[in-house]
Amino acid sequence: KQYLKYVKPYLSAFILGPVFMIVEVIGEVVMPKLMSLIINYGCGTAGMQGKGIPYIIIVGLLMVGMAILMMVGGTLGAYFAVKASVNFSADLRKDVFKKVQKFSFANIEKFSTGSLVTRLTNDITNIQNVISMGLRMLLRAPGMLIGGLIMAFIMNPRLAIVFCVVIPLLVIALIFVMKTAFPRFDAMQKKIDKLNSRIQENITNVRVVKSFVRDDFEKDTFNEANNDLKDTTLRALKVVILTMPIMTLAMNITVMAVVWFGGQQILVGDMMVGDLTAFTTYVVQILMSLMMVSMIMIQGSRAIASAHRISE
Repeated sequence: KQYLKYVKPYLSAFILGPVFMIVEVIGEVVMPKLMSLIINYGCGTAGMQGKGIPYIIIVGLLMVGMAILMMVGGTLGAYFAVKASVNFSADLRKDVFKKVQKFSFANIEKFSTGSLVTRLTNDITNIQNVISMGLRMLLRAPGMLIGGLIMAFIMNPRLAIVFCVVIPLLVIALIFVMKTAFPRFDAMQKKIDKLNSRIQENITNVRVVKSFVRDDFEKDTFNEANNDLKDTTLRALKVVILTMPIMTLAMNITVMAVVWFGGQQILVGDMMVGDLTAFTTYVVQILMSLMMVSMIMIQGSRAIASAHRISE
């Protein structure tokens, strides 16, 4: 509720961004099906006589038109997402800065200068990034996931059962990654606070440091804070980087299973080659959409922590 007032002035951008992204999602779901029509009926498969060049040209023009529509939708979606997130963060940063200016000395001692700097820069930037990512992907990823699953089950319900095995396992793995990463990112923000405090103290009191020949001591304390931040960041990122190998492994195994079982269906005439080509594309779309959702949730957990720090 505290942040709604920063949304209202740019409500149109917050609405139009996801709407245009849905246009792109529709194109991504439809394009593999159009390609399968060209392979199955334009070229002809499994002894079928192809409909020839005129059919291929018609479907090809539909694909070109859909690609242009996707380009327009993706471009406008990204534009409105950036417009909404940047303006949101600019207004929020302005209000937080005004609030800090009214702080008493007791307030400043409570938060520390470095912590306030982190809130005005890093924390607000985290919120900006997750808003921009959310407006571009929050509807796109579930849209691709649901659309891909629907098309896969329509094309071949027996082959689509593979997803009933892969998706639950992936969801469990991603939940584990996110639950492990969240507290580590929270600790990372506190280390950034500490490092900013060291930098602020050194720059403000640089004359005193030089007068009392404390250069070596200050270098040591800065290196300690810097290495502490580095180690904490690596601990957090070591968990997050597991996402891509897990998704790649799941994707390759799923594609292998689809090609194996789909190939057997083609041999007995239960499936056409074009449908198998489209099906493998839907496999990639569905699993990539899951990865998008996981990245949004990981970034979202960081943004929630940042929003909580700012609202303190």
